Amino acid sequence: MPTKINLDLDFEKEEFINFLEKENLSFDGCDEAYAIREDGKIVATGAYKGNILKLFAVLEEKREEGYIPKIVTFLKDLLFKKGIHETFIFTKPEYKTVFTSLFYTELASTDKMLLLTDNIKAYEDWIQSIRELGDFNGCIVMNANPFTKGHRYLAQTAANEITNIIVFVVEEEKSLFDFKTRYKMVEKGLEDIWLQVAPGGKFIISETTFPSYFLKKSDNHSREFAKLDADLFVGRIAKDLGLKVRYVGEEPTDELTSSYNEALIERAKNTNLKIKVVPRKEIDGVPISASFVREHLSNIEEVEKYLPRTTIEILQKGVK
Repeated sequence: MPTKINLDLDFEKEEFINFLEKENLSFDGCDEAYAIREDGKIVATGAYKGNILKLFAVLEEKREEGYIPKIVTFLKDLLFKKGIHETFIFTKPEYKTVFTSLFYTELASTDKMLLLTDNIKAYEDWIQSIRELGDFNGCIVMNANPFTKGHRYLAQTAANEITNIIVFVVEEEKSLFDFKTRYKMVEKGLEDIWLQVAPGGKFIISETTFPSYFLKKSDNHSREFAKLDADLFVGRIAKDLGLKVRYVGEEPTDELTSSYNEALIERAKNTNLKIKVVPRKEIDGVPISASFVREHLSNIEEVEKYLPRTTIEILQKGVK
C-alpha cells in the first residue's frame, strides 16, 4: 500500500528527490507524492499535480513486482474521490507498456519523456470541434499576454500568404491577463483579418502538455517538454486537422520559446507540415515584446505604440 511522502519534512523530501535522481528523474513539484517501501526504504514512487500523474520510479531490481500499477490505481482512486475523472501521465518511455496495459493511450513522446491519457476520446472530441469550425491550411498559436502589434503582424503575414488560418489562443490560466481577456484582445485585434480564432484547450501549450512553458525557465527539463509539445502538435494535431503550415514569431530573447521553435522545426522535418518563422516586427528599431509591455503597463503612454487600439481599449475599459 503506497504511503504519503511528507514533502514538508526536509528529510522525507530529500529522500524522495534522491531516489528520483538515482532513477534519472528530476523533481519538478507536485501536489502530493506517495511511495512503496520495503524495510523502510523507498522502492517505488508516484505523484500527482492536478490531474497529471507523474514522477513514477521503481528500483530496477523491483520492476517485475507490479508496483507501478498499484501506485497508478491508488492515485486514480484518490483523484476520483476529489472529483477528477480524467488523468494524464508523464513518464519515461521505458514504462510505456506498463501504462498502455492500464488502458492509457500515448499522446506524444520524446527519447526521454512520454505523455499518455486515459481518455483519448476527449482529444478526439476536441479535434472534431475544431473540424466543425472549418477546413484549415495553417495555424498560429499565441498566448497574447497582452495582444500586441507584433501578434497582429504575425497573423497578417500569414493571412497575406495563405487562406483558411486558425489562431489558437493559449487557454491555460497562468498569465498576467486571464484567458477571457486575452481571447477578447485577439478577437478584436484580428476582426478585420479573414481568419478563425479558437481556444487552445488542454492540448496546445497547456499545463498538461508543456507545464514548464509558464515558468519561462530554459533548462534541459524544459527543453524536453518543448520537444514533447512539438511532437503532440506535429505528430497528432497538425496531421488530424490537415494543417500545412504553422507560423511562429522569431524569438531573439526568450530562450525557452526559441527552443520550442527549434523543436517544432526539427519535428516537422520529413512531414507534410512546414514551420515558418516570421521575423519579429520592430518599432523605432526595437522588437515588439509582450514581456516589455507587461513590465511597463503602469505607464501606458510608454507602451501604447506597441499595442493596437483594440488592446488599449480593452485595458482601459476591461472585458465586457
